[in-house]
Amino acid sequence: MKRKKVFPCMFCIYFAILIFLAGCGKDDSQTITTPEGKVTVTTKNDTGKETVKIETKEGSLTVKTGSHTISEAELGVPVYPGAQVVSSGQIDETKNNAPGVSATYLMTTNDNYDKVVAFYKANLKKVEQSMNHIMGDEKIAMFTIGKEGDMKNIQIFAKTSGGPTNINITKITTKWIDQLFTKKNYGR
Repeated sequence: MKRKKVFPCMFCIYFAILIFLAGCGKDDSQTITTPEGKVTVTTKNDTGKETVKIETKEGSLTVKTGSHTISEAELGVPVYPGAQVVSSGQIDETKNNAPGVSATYLMTTNDNYDKVVAFYKANLKKVEQSMNHIMGDEKIAMFTIGKEGDMKNIQIFAKTSGGPTNINITKITTKWIDQLFTKKNYGR
């Protein structure tokens, strides 16, 4: 039970360090010792692109800001043509010697919302769940593909009044998810 309380607290500390160091504007690496272990925070600034990596014994968190490219192979779903990645983040964690990865990519395009939604409807395979709604002044579409342990979630959103269309793609690949939801832990 102690670990369940400690990890969220440590994550908040890591995130605060991330924000602090992200503003420094230079390459740097620091190791901080806490009661729970060592934390290494590395920042790299490369002409408008910044990468911050936080490493602990449980895994690592990497956040990239600034425009960069991504491939369909890396993303696991088609990349909308002409969309620019404005930020991305990845968490690698190991539990019981089994790795888990969660990554998110935020992209933007000037193409209209309906065109982007039509692209993903036509190009995604084996969609498990989908929705397309207007909530207030936001249009929102969501597609989920894959199963527990290898899942991708595609969210498309834009203002009803127009402007850029944003695409947020999250992928979760875990080897330890089945261990988490075992009969021992949850009666399964």
